[in-house]
Amino acid sequence: MIGGRRDPGLAADGANDAPAATAQADHRGSSAHLIESQVSQGGRVHRDRNGFVTALAVRTLRQRGLAVPGAMLDGLQSCRSSQGGFRFWPEGAQPDWAPALPDDVDDTAIMALELLRAGRIDLADARRTACLTIARRRIARLPMLHPPWLRLGTFATWSREGAVFDLVDCTATANVLGFLTAIDLSHLPGVGEATAVLEAALRWAGDDELRATSLSPFYPDPAEFVLALEHAAQCGARGLSELHALAAATSWGTHAALRSTHPEYRLCSSPYGVAVWHSPELARLRAWAYEAGRSMQGDFDEHIVAIV
Repeated sequence: MIGGRRDPGLAADGANDAPAATAQADHRGSSAHLIESQVSQGGRVHRDRNGFVTALAVRTLRQRGLAVPGAMLDGLQSCRSSQGGFRFWPEGAQPDWAPALPDDVDDTAIMALELLRAGRIDLADARRTACLTIARRRIARLPMLHPPWLRLGTFATWSREGAVFDLVDCTATANVLGFLTAIDLSHLPGVGEATAVLEAALRWAGDDELRATSLSPFYPDPAEFVLALEHAAQCGARGLSELHALAAATSWGTHAALRSTHPEYRLCSSPYGVAVWHSPELARLRAWAYEAGRSMQGDFDEHIVAIV
């Protein structure tokens, strides 16, 4: 995202040689239970632990009916800001190579929903969070040059004041629709517009992978868009089952879940992939969870310790 979250402006030093044992210390102790990832730019690599990757791990476990470790949920709660939304890293604990970031709708939607499902926040809190951080930030003006699928009124990316324009990411939008539906706020202004954006975007992209990739500036692999559409459909978002089926039937959307389990899978990025995050740990957890389901619950604790 612009100027942060996935646009870190990586420093030239400290790359490649940071031992795994120091990852927690790099985040001043706030990321003790966050899934490890690596961010690369220009051939340099930083180890990272952030709430976004961890939230996707929590979602995967919950979707497969597997217990979520309380430590992971602690990690997500640490990413809640003083403004009430959620951020990529815990507030004030972003790595030295990254700027301080505002709340954003994608992290807020994913983390708040998982905390609600786990009983860490209540429905009233989730609704208040959605209204104050997501619903109040909608696209009011379009730049002269904009993608043909973009619509006024859809949700903006950042929870910040004073921005005239903002990028819209279709994967993040799908996550927002799933969250708002799950907390019974699908009647809010912006939901219909956001749904229309996703439909127009998928129709425009068709079977063209390059176009599909451009729909989500912060997700370099459109497979994650397919997974987000699937999750939103599971939450009951109106029209999302049809949109998920449409995306999953394309050449770029086929076998999305399987592709996301590859260690080199590009999970998220700065706008259009200048800096890219990979998480072999999340890929391994996804692969295990997809295969395990309920039948391997007994092996869960031992496996999860190796990840967190």
